[in-house]
Amino acid sequence: MRVIQEFDQQWQKNGAKIYHVAHRAELPEALTQIAQRHEGNEGTHTVVAAGLSDPWEHLIRRVFPPEQLYVWKRGGNAEEFRQRCAQAGIGITGCAWAAADAGSVTLYGHGDQSLLPSLLPPVHVVILSTSQIFPTFAEGLAHLQSPGPQDALRPSVPPLIKIIAGPSMTGDIEGQLITGVHGPKDLYAIVMEEILV
Repeated sequence: MRVIQEFDQQWQKNGAKIYHVAHRAELPEALTQIAQRHEGNEGTHTVVAAGLSDPWEHLIRRVFPPEQLYVWKRGGNAEEFRQRCAQAGIGITGCAWAAADAGSVTLYGHGDQSLLPSLLPPVHVVILSTSQIFPTFAEGLAHLQSPGPQDALRPSVPPLIKIIAGPSMTGDIEGQLITGVHGPKDLYAIVMEEILV
C-alpha cells in the first residue's frame, strides 16, 4: 500500500489528477466524471483510445457512444486516426508500467498501442492497475529489460517508449510556466485495484 500512496503523492505533485477504483464496475463512473469536467471544452465530443486490453476497451465502450469513441486497432486507417486524435478532446490509453518514486507512467508505442491519444488531445486519461506500479523507476526499467514471455502489452523491445510524469508544461515563453503547449493540459490516472489483462 505504501507504493500506491507514494505514486499518488508524486503523481499529484507533478500536477496530474488521480481516481481510484476498486473493481471494473467503477471504471465507467470515473470516466464519466472526467468527461463531465471537460464537457464544455472544444472537441470533447470526440474520444480516442489506444493500447487497451479487451476488458478495458469493453468498459470504455459502455461510457461513450460509437459515434463519439474511436479505438485504434492494428491495421486501421492511420491517417484517419491521426486526424481524429488531432480533433479529439480526450485521449485514453493503458500503460506498460508506472513508477511510484517518480510519479510517472510508461507507455510503449507499437502495433495496437499508438501514442497519439497521449499526445494530441488536450486531456489524457491513463488506465492502470495497482499491480503495474513499481516502487522505483529503476525497477520499472529492469522489468523492461528482463527476459520473459512476449504479449500484446509487453513486447521484447518496444520501438517507442514514452514516460509521462505530469501534464505538458514549458517555461520557454518569457520564463513563465505554461501548461498544454506541447501536449495535454490535463492528465488523469485511473488506478484500478482489480487486475485486468
